[in-house]
Amino acid sequence: MQKRVKFDFEVDFSNGGGMQGQGFRLDIPGDDISDQDLSELIVKDMRLLMVGGLRILSKEIIAEPHKRPTASGFIDLSHTIYDGLVTYRGLPAPVICDYLSREASRQRYAPGTEFQIGKIELVANTGTYIDCPFHRYADGKDLS
Repeated sequence: MQKRVKFDFEVDFSNGGGMQGQGFRLDIPGDDISDQDLSELIVKDMRLLMVGGLRILSKEIIAEPHKRPTASGFIDLSHTIYDGLVTYRGLPAPVICDYLSREASRQRYAPGTEFQIGKIELVANTGTYIDCPFHRYADGKDLS
């Protein structure tokens, strides 16, 4: 079975500022990876420049198929979105609930008929923050 590493990290840039990541996943070529080697893969794979420091805050090796054909490593930004997840202070958290519950469907439809319809409400920036010129400029290109 192929191995991946799931980790949290913080990066400081030598020209100011920084960034952090939680729950990132990276394909690894073997059964383990040192914090130093993981740091180097993060910098290489994300093509980061002017890194002043990088700290690995947590690390877990997991048995999981690689997400791309090479074992050179890549960072998977995906994570589970759940009801109430705060992704950015000030933006509303996603709401995941029933639009129509099984109980409510039994009251609306023929006897013996029941089903559930889910509802998901979230702002476009939920999850990994992705943006485009339209966010700031009315005539800018949008994600579509």
